[in-house]
Amino acid sequence: MSNVPSLEGGSAVSVFDSFAEKQLLAALFGLMFFIGVLGNSSVLLAVVLSRKPRSATNVFVVNLAVADLITCLSLPIMVLALLSDSREKLLVPDNLCALQGFVLIVCIGCSLNNIATIAFYRALITRRRRPIWLFNRRGLATIVATTWLIPLVVGLLPIISEFGSYEYDDKLSTCSYKGSATFSRIMSAAYYPVQLIVTFTSYALVFYTVRQHVRRVNDAPGQPIALVGGAMRLPLRPFAPMRPHQLAIQVTTSSSQEQVLATNQLQSNHPPSIARQPAPARRQLRRKIDVNLTLFLVVIFYIICVSPFLVLVLLLEDNSQKIVPFLGALIVSNSCINPVIYTARHPDFKAVIRCILLCKLSKIPMQSAFLRGLLSFRGR
Repeated sequence: MSNVPSLEGGSAVSVFDSFAEKQLLAALFGLMFFIGVLGNSSVLLAVVLSRKPRSATNVFVVNLAVADLITCLSLPIMVLALLSDSREKLLVPDNLCALQGFVLIVCIGCSLNNIATIAFYRALITRRRRPIWLFNRRGLATIVATTWLIPLVVGLLPIISEFGSYEYDDKLSTCSYKGSATFSRIMSAAYYPVQLIVTFTSYALVFYTVRQHVRRVNDAPGQPIALVGGAMRLPLRPFAPMRPHQLAIQVTTSSSQEQVLATNQLQSNHPPSIARQPAPARRQLRRKIDVNLTLFLVVIFYIICVSPFLVLVLLLEDNSQKIVPFLGALIVSNSCINPVIYTARHPDFKAVIRCILLCKLSKIPMQSAFLRGLLSFRGR
């Protein structure tokens, strides 16, 4: 016998077989709240306290963190709704429950738009010629506003039309939208196919460009680079076999024509294509690969977390299925996964966020004016 009560008259029966299933889902949302608030707040603090993460592409990373943070801050309402026995015993006010449904629709849509926009801008940056207006303040502000405007229009449809409403769902025990299949299809069409195509096309272009760059570096002969007291160049035999962890450098001093063969021990995980480059070029290429790999991981998790829910609601005529709230939790989890990826791999954020989490504000690189003023005030 189910432990989950139904409404009188049998008008609506919960899809959950037991209260333990609701507790499990509530625990998942509670965990997402903790991780998401901590991670996204760290991303925003990193931009406030350091100038290092401030770039054109990272404008959308910050916008993504804002949308994800709002999503995570609203999750306690969902937890209370899941732990409620019925609409009559709802642990949150009806208006707050309706607001929760609206916030999820808008912020998740904005998050997906930002992921596609980040991929698009990464593709533009890898090209030599790119539209200047997309990188000035007015262009960036226009794109940021667009990422919010589209989901805002979608979110307002249940309010201004007959597509449904935002309220407590008696069957799913969640604060969400109770809309028709038409609204579900509109939401899926606005949030999924265009973003998916833009994201995959952009990263395919990025992958192709980086691969071509690596090939050109491998095929190029050694080029001299500036060095205090002389010139440094790579060996004249660039195609000679070389171990990944060694780099032979020939140094010619300006005072004498003596040649010194120096062997620099590199990290064992550097591939030969990167190791044959001068140090500045190697660092630049490694940074480009790290950034693109980080954003690629964001896309992979986006596909895993987002696709099941949006495809399912597109196919189902009735969304009152037990799997729907769990897939809804999966799409919400994307909001707390993104900052974890940035912390672990993104070169612009990981050093700053590490200092924030360890409370070592004085060691934050490229400190902002706000942080310098804060540290000077604290040192008085």
